[in-house]
Amino acid sequence: MAPTRLTVILVGQTGNGKSATGNSLLGRDAFVARRSLKSVTERCRVRCATLDADDEPIVPGDPVAIDDDAGAMRRPSTVLRVVDTPGTCDSGALLEDNLKHISAFLRGEDKPGPDDDEDEEVDAGGEGLHALVLVLSAATRFTQEEAV
Repeated sequence: MAPTRLTVILVGQTGNGKSATGNSLLGRDAFVARRSLKSVTERCRVRCATLDADDEPIVPGDPVAIDDDAGAMRRPSTVLRVVDTPGTCDSGALLEDNLKHISAFLRGEDKPGPDDDEDEEVDAGGEGLHALVLVLSAATRFTQEEAV
């Protein structure tokens, strides 16, 4: 049976932790995430993880990929694709410009970069997009820009 494919898009203001959230979802440091006054993510990026039935990442060649109890390879249950996006309210770019970039990426007009996982597009139509996650910071107030 083929693994289920899930695509999650992360959106939110610069500095709210979209890249860190993506790393948590994938179970590894897949995106560059650091505290900065300026946006670290300048364009949409795609990273993937293959998960087993317990939602634990399966790393090819990793000895943990063998289930000691069953003595067999853990089977992939889900392929999780996470899309990290530029901040929607970046101080260096206009909100409208960043939203246009994200929309173009989701429509397939702006292809993933050569360092992105897998050589595939993110299909925002049909069954290609499963979750749009608004990442908010617990350290700051909900702003008018986030409401928009």
